[in-house]
Amino acid sequence: MDVTGNAANGAEVVGATLADRGIDTVFGVVGSGNFVATDALVQSGARFFGARHEAGALAMADAHWRTTGRLAVCSVHQGPGLTNTLTALAEAAKSRSPVVVLAGATSAGMTSSNFYLDQSALVTAAGGIAEHLHRPDTVAADTARACRRALDEHRPVVLNMPLDVQASTASALGGAAAPLRPAGRPRPAAHVVAELAQDLLSARRPVLLAGRGAWLSGAREATAELADRIGARLATTAVVKGMFAGHPRDVGIAGGFSTSTAVRTLESADLILALGASLTTWTTRGDTVFHGQVKVVQVDREQSALGRNENVGTGIVADVDATVRALLAEVGDRPSASELGRVERPGGPAPYGPSAEGTCHPADITARLEELLPAERSVVLDGGHFIGWPAMGWSVPDPAGFVFTSAGFQSIGLGLGAAVGAAIARPDRLTVLATGDGGFLMAVSELETLVRLDLDVLVVVYNDRAYGAEVHHFLDYGSGLDLVRFPETDIAGLARGAGARAVTVREHADLAQAAEWFAEPRGVLVLDVRIDPAVVGPWAEQDFAGH
Repeated sequence: MDVTGNAANGAEVVGATLADRGIDTVFGVVGSGNFVATDALVQSGARFFGARHEAGALAMADAHWRTTGRLAVCSVHQGPGLTNTLTALAEAAKSRSPVVVLAGATSAGMTSSNFYLDQSALVTAAGGIAEHLHRPDTVAADTARACRRALDEHRPVVLNMPLDVQASTASALGGAAAPLRPAGRPRPAAHVVAELAQDLLSARRPVLLAGRGAWLSGAREATAELADRIGARLATTAVVKGMFAGHPRDVGIAGGFSTSTAVRTLESADLILALGASLTTWTTRGDTVFHGQVKVVQVDREQSALGRNENVGTGIVADVDATVRALLAEVGDRPSASELGRVERPGGPAPYGPSAEGTCHPADITARLEELLPAERSVVLDGGHFIGWPAMGWSVPDPAGFVFTSAGFQSIGLGLGAAVGAAIARPDRLTVLATGDGGFLMAVSELETLVRLDLDVLVVVYNDRAYGAEVHHFLDYGSGLDLVRFPETDIAGLARGAGARAVTVREHADLAQAAEWFAEPRGVLVLDVRIDPAVVGPWAEQDFAGH
């Protein structure tokens, strides 16, 4: 029943069912095809945050998941509303983010509608899961199934809602709904654990490489303890930066953002145990970490994640935390053959070198901001050539404080939306967005969303007046680079027009104009940081190699 006492229609049942399963946050762009379902969810107690673009809305819901581990909803219109989400949908799918997308859909047989297209094929092509409201009497079950699949399969699920089913009288599920929780924790067989434990104890240079699957399973403490027991080094993929921060065996990120210590550790390893890490060529630095005599074992709860890298010798389908705890029990106090000691920390930052007049060296300004920012922060990275400086130069309290919006699909333009989602999800942490001028201007409509929602966010625009990756990639190509270079844009002026505070930064001293904000962050501050366009990040070589 709805609030008037009338029988509920399908759209109202969708909203009520989502609320019944604990969904309390929805981001979206509302049109006629998703209005009633979204309103029903809000009327049932959920908070609604309106985006300016559907890609931004999905990036918001994705960031909400990454920073809290709680499912959020993205709500969009049929047809163009859904197609506008595709880049963000593909990123969420590749990053294994469970998000539920409510999408209006044309009624059965209405192939002549302007809004008609094969939405299921579109979703599947982007890597998501397509679900449907099949009939009025299955609406509640269809909606509940979409939520269940998102959590169980760690992928975005698009619930296509045909207009005729939305308008039909429907009934809710009977009884109280069970709260949404991830599926059970599959454990490895005892003989598999025994064999792996012996391999770890026999290795002279073992490395435990943790990815998103390790973080989501809650394996941080157990993995750190296992490293201490067997004398292994610890490393992480980029998306779980900070997972072992401060541990004496942690070498940091494996991949394009590696320190020299991490590179040496991984390239000299004789056993790499990948825990919830998919071992992309970015993480393995183009597979250079496998050039020696190294045994590679991969543990992941998702069968589809195993064996994507041909260097994996053994794949184990199991929950990471359950596996590591079983290994701890098997290893016990037995001696290890490891010769690896604790990690020697560098004495200080590397020299930055000069920068062109009127610009900042990106590493230098990144280091200065690291000093100014509070420790409790959510760092959001957009995509672009600049990403290595904040990825390597800014600390985070834990992986939930690091939202890498281009980790899966290497897109640009999702950062502003993700910053909205992170700031709403974790108001206890200052949200800091690092973006390039290209990504910022591509999605600038969501700057208005940040201001409208009165969120406390620092937006740092690494502005080289270009699509910098392409400039550096094709510098010697022999053709004009005007294809990827742009005239100077007054980003600070644009930000002020949207209601944000803004400062153009050409040198350290310019940050003094925002000293009051850094002392007590309140509202949106945009720093238009003019960086030297000639400086090339050391991680770019791997990007340019097509990895």
